Amino acid sequence: MNKLSLPRLLAITTFGFALTMLSNTLEPSVLGFQVLHLAPDRPNTALGFTTFAGLIVAILVQPVVGVLSDRTRSRWGRRLPYFTVGTFMVIICLLLIALAPEFTFLVIGVLLIQVASNTVQGPWQALIPDHVPEAQRGQASSIKATFDILALLVGRLIAGQLVGQYPQWGHTAILAAIGVPAAVFIIALIITSFTAREVPGTFNDQSPVSIQKAIARAFTIDLRAHPAFSWWFANRLLFWGAFIALNTFLLFYVIKVIGLRQDDAQRFIGQLSTVLGAALVVVSIPAGWLADRIGRKPLVIIAGVIASLGTLIILFMQNLTYITIAGMVIGMGIGMFLSANWALITDIVPRDEAARYLGVANIATAGGSAIARLLGGVIIDPLNAAFRSSSAGYVALYAIAAIMFITSTLVIIPLPVPWLAKKRNS
Repeated sequence: MNKLSLPRLLAITTFGFALTMLSNTLEPSVLGFQVLHLAPDRPNTALGFTTFAGLIVAILVQPVVGVLSDRTRSRWGRRLPYFTVGTFMVIICLLLIALAPEFTFLVIGVLLIQVASNTVQGPWQALIPDHVPEAQRGQASSIKATFDILALLVGRLIAGQLVGQYPQWGHTAILAAIGVPAAVFIIALIITSFTAREVPGTFNDQSPVSIQKAIARAFTIDLRAHPAFSWWFANRLLFWGAFIALNTFLLFYVIKVIGLRQDDAQRFIGQLSTVLGAALVVVSIPAGWLADRIGRKPLVIIAGVIASLGTLIILFMQNLTYITIAGMVIGMGIGMFLSANWALITDIVPRDEAARYLGVANIATAGGSAIARLLGGVIIDPLNAAFRSSSAGYVALYAIAAIMFITSTLVIIPLPVPWLAKKRNS
């Protein structure tokens, strides 16, 4: 493949901005607000189990959509039909979540939006191995990471500010908050449609396997041919699970433990995202550059160590100043991880089945998130009740998160780097 220009790399990664903005608008602001209003007695349990169920849907949907996308042959290419359908599904689901009159409707909205967003995400993840030369994948992954960072920053800041206006605006504040990611999805769809569409005939048809058999093996990975996959998977599962454990319940933490009112807590989370985003931006671009030169593995190891140190700050220093400092430290670790870890998996997956393999790879992301949410739902409210404490459950969860960050570093050490070097040279 020929070297791609910077505008083309930006276009290929545009949907990453939309997807990350979606998740960071919903969490913690919109879902946090809805859960506190519709299930106020045990908000951690309600949020944990609802989002856990949503991620199980994501785990099941994305590899199947990946198989369908890899096998699609149309005048619009293999990926664009899924981007289009998924975008309009996302918009409908956002309205359902924002307007849910009862908790049951909120749960349905969360489950359906996972179907919608993963209809986009599965095929979109394949655009880097589809279009980007191997020598530029670290750069492309760092751009993706930068978009993730900017979307996290913008999504949380805007959503926090808008939802925080609820006392003055009423439910219009919630509708305004979900309107932002809806608009971004439409813009991303337009950009991708015109700048990242496949040239007809670029990809040959695969072996004559029926679609039923292809879907049946959607979740299978040939570990003999791709031995690095299992180490990457374990690393991603643990690291991302630790981050989500910190992230998902932080709004409730600053309300219940620090003692902020909900509107002030919403604004603080938005401001904290600025700090987190700044740290991510400072690290992610140089991390992508380094990943193309010294390799992915060393950076992934360092990222786990840095993130665990930031978690320990939150664990032992329970005030807003130290939470802000911890956000900066954790942001540096996440910025490094996002660039290096994603570049690593694009090296590992076979190009002809990139969407399917990356769909299975996303089980590590979704699975880590699901485990974190389940742990929060099981641990926080019950431990707080058992110890008659507002903080015992949060301390237990954040201690587990610190251990997960360290373990993610340990499991990546055996990853067979010589095999990857041989693959890149072949």
